[in-house]
Amino acid sequence: MVIMRAIQHRSLMLLLIFISIHAHAMEEKYNSGWLLNLDNDILAERDRDYTGGIALTLSGRRAQEYLVSLESARNWLDDLLGIDKLYTDQARFQLHSVQYGAMLFTPEDTADPAPIFDDRPYGSLFYISNTELTVVPSADKAYLSTLTLGFLGLGAAEYIQKAIHVVTDSDIANGWDNQISSGGEPTLMLTLSAQNNHIDMVSTATRHEFKTAYEANVGFSTDVNASMSWRWGRINTPWWSFNPQHSEYIQLGAPVVAGSRLADKGELYLWAGTTVKYRFYSSLMQGQFRDSVVKLSSDEVENLLAQFWLGGTWEFADNVRGSIFYRASTREFEGNNAHYLVWAGLIISRSY
Repeated sequence: MVIMRAIQHRSLMLLLIFISIHAHAMEEKYNSGWLLNLDNDILAERDRDYTGGIALTLSGRRAQEYLVSLESARNWLDDLLGIDKLYTDQARFQLHSVQYGAMLFTPEDTADPAPIFDDRPYGSLFYISNTELTVVPSADKAYLSTLTLGFLGLGAAEYIQKAIHVVTDSDIANGWDNQISSGGEPTLMLTLSAQNNHIDMVSTATRHEFKTAYEANVGFSTDVNASMSWRWGRINTPWWSFNPQHSEYIQLGAPVVAGSRLADKGELYLWAGTTVKYRFYSSLMQGQFRDSVVKLSSDEVENLLAQFWLGGTWEFADNVRGSIFYRASTREFEGNNAHYLVWAGLIISRSY
């Protein structure tokens, strides 16, 4: 009898997952949710390299309609590259998001206002990105297409970091006049990603997922990478909504979706993963077209990188989730002042 009840419970959970996924396929909501991502290396007790970032993601059909949106340009590039041909003959559905964000970078010695030539340059990126997520349920595959438009070298980076450091009682950085593309310069990046779900095991109380992804970036960061990611616990959201691998330091915007509410209890799960990346170029270290006082040569930049992440997510109110995580990366350039990168972050999201 106990075994039969367990089988019935498992079958019910699988049926609800199926219904939930196909409910998403019927029609994309106008407003499916939002997500706020805050990164900072102070949480990892250091202040250098990638020192912090902030991003706000808005999801749903509205992401295609905002006055400031890259959706038309992203669609044009996808058509030009024939991305839709990857899944033309397969049943699919598509979701959308727009993200507004900023990322900041500093050398280890932030007290010296003079140019520092033997460390990572100061750098900043303020950006907007539009993402389309295409899900092919029958094949357990999903595809991400993201177009990012940003500005390097804006003076606002100095004021934002100063404000954060006043709040956290940290040392003020004095060398922002030497940042990459100081004075401002536009930049672009196109990201294409394919992911496969390999394991989706459901028990009476928990769910176990494992997926792989392959991604290419062309633009202010040009690289190819492969990743593995895993999550385990009380999981109500579909596997394709979980995208920690889709990141360029800060996690790039992917659509926020509601969970299937398989149980009265909200989500509570652990997640981890790793990425191996081969980077050809990074404007945030090597500069772009505008002259930069300090920049690294291609010989100084490390091409092969490994990144790791570990986090946890808790749904503390109905469809309101909080996540805390740590990320680490092998060093990005050569020299005595090159270090591995470590930072931590907080994510708050609300789905509808």
